[in-house]
Amino acid sequence: MTSNLDPDARSSYRLITLAARLIQRRQDDALAPLGLTRAAVIALEGLTGGPLNQEQLADAIRVQSQTLGRVLTRLEGTGLITRTRHASDRRQLKVELTDAGVAAVEAARQAEVNAYPDDPDIGWKELREELTKFVRAVPLSRDSGVVPFAPPEHRAGHRPQAGRAAGIRGWEQPHQN
Repeated sequence: MTSNLDPDARSSYRLITLAARLIQRRQDDALAPLGLTRAAVIALEGLTGGPLNQEQLADAIRVQSQTLGRVLTRLEGTGLITRTRHASDRRQLKVELTDAGVAAVEAARQAEVNAYPDDPDIGWKELREELTKFVRAVPLSRDSGVVPFAPPEHRAGHRPQAGRAAGIRGWEQPHQN
């Protein structure tokens, strides 16, 4: 499929992916001494609001439940989480942070903050707001009729989808005749 992205959108996409790779490398280096990975920290942070079952946690952090299961097994083995059978539905496991898990989240947050560039000219609030808009605009599904990251006016013949993804994108596409 050919993308109709304008050159500014294309170069912005490349900058976003480059920035992500650079930060991820720095985060990996910062988390390694703590014995944590980015995937582990994401899972731990997903539990800071309280216990969840594995499916709820996977949905909250936007990963596959099967992939999350391997991460949770490692976290449980290191004592950062507990998994217990749900009292009313024995098929469900309640996943919860331990005290060591709470401490690991705090240590990881500080390590990650230290991994970010310390440049006063970076408008972190504005960057966060723009990236939030970007993330909300990315389709949740891999619909082959949708060109990723293209604003609606660049999508020839595209009509909004009904259902789950329709309200998440934050835009309304006029119907084309």
